[in-house]
Amino acid sequence: MFSQTELLYSIACTIYVTTCLTFSIVRCFYVCPEAKADKSYYYPDRKVMALLYAIPSILFPYILNPNSHTSWLLVKGYYPLTHFFYCSILLFNYFGTIKNWKRWYISGIVSAFLVFIPLSVLFAIAISPIQDINICFENALENIFFSVGILMTIYCGISMWKIWQWVGEYSTDNFSNIDDFPLAYARGVLIIPVIHALLIWPTVLVNNPMLMAVMQILLSVFNVFFLISILQTKRNGKSLMQIKEEKDELNNINIAEQVISTNKELAKDNKTYKTIPEQTYKKIVLSIDRTLTHQRLYLNPNLRLKDIAESCDYCQTYVSKVFKEQYGGFFDYVNMLRCRHVDEYIAKHPDVTKEEAIYKSGFKDRQTYYRIKKLLCSNKQLFKH
Repeated sequence: MFSQTELLYSIACTIYVTTCLTFSIVRCFYVCPEAKADKSYYYPDRKVMALLYAIPSILFPYILNPNSHTSWLLVKGYYPLTHFFYCSILLFNYFGTIKNWKRWYISGIVSAFLVFIPLSVLFAIAISPIQDINICFENALENIFFSVGILMTIYCGISMWKIWQWVGEYSTDNFSNIDDFPLAYARGVLIIPVIHALLIWPTVLVNNPMLMAVMQILLSVFNVFFLISILQTKRNGKSLMQIKEEKDELNNINIAEQVISTNKELAKDNKTYKTIPEQTYKKIVLSIDRTLTHQRLYLNPNLRLKDIAESCDYCQTYVSKVFKEQYGGFFDYVNMLRCRHVDEYIAKHPDVTKEEAIYKSGFKDRQTYYRIKKLLCSNKQLFKH
């Protein structure tokens, strides 16, 4: 029989495992009705998240026998081994898929081996009928899962740093569509590993079952709120719910205004750019005119400054400078061309709907078109080019 304290430990762990399994089941089977046609776009991390949230079920030895020393070793080693690994993999899987950045796969596989080999050993010992283990062996196990936990914390830090780099990249005038990368979500989700670190490491270092129970309850509450927050997609692009549309529109307008503000500040600081020879400057202008006006690359909704630079066969720094000085910025100019194309397309095809003309002009959706047009209308100089 359990004592009241041991029963509390068991209940806390049961609540944690139950919220994780509920999270896993909901994430595996639930998809917004409007997003079912394109699950991979809106939920790139869905399957991985469902799998990772099912793994806490291995903590059942601690639920059944919280007074066992080997089951305590399992639960104490589980959190530093897995949670920072989970955070890293989910960050890379979600944002890496959006960015088509697959270089994280190898590091993910190596990390998985580092995590699940010692975790499997801890689980095997916890379910073994032999409850007494050698002190030296126990110390070795603790050293291993502490060391791997620190490595996973560093790995998680690297993943956060990489996501922050992508946030910085999409906060400058390097892209043509504000919906290509979920800026607001990326900034917000980076707090999650910090919360886990503040909960897990003090608990593990103190080595106190009561503190562990408190941490499990807090993580359970976090699981519930996190699940509720991601039931609706955080990926910008299409409006999935009419209720959420106005909130998302205001959020994206603020982001786009920050982008344009950043572009104007960068344009003022010409000292950061190398001086472009006059002949080269003229050639870049002609190249931009050729690629955007004649080849109409602006119709590509995922067009980036990098693509234009490669097409012009000049370095991105030069092309960016020319865009800022000659056209007011890459983002502004490309979307001005798209807005013009919408009107021209409707004039040439009077039978088409406005929505079809918007899609044909390089915009992801109607909401994006109206947001960007509203922003660009404040700078009428663009339409004189």
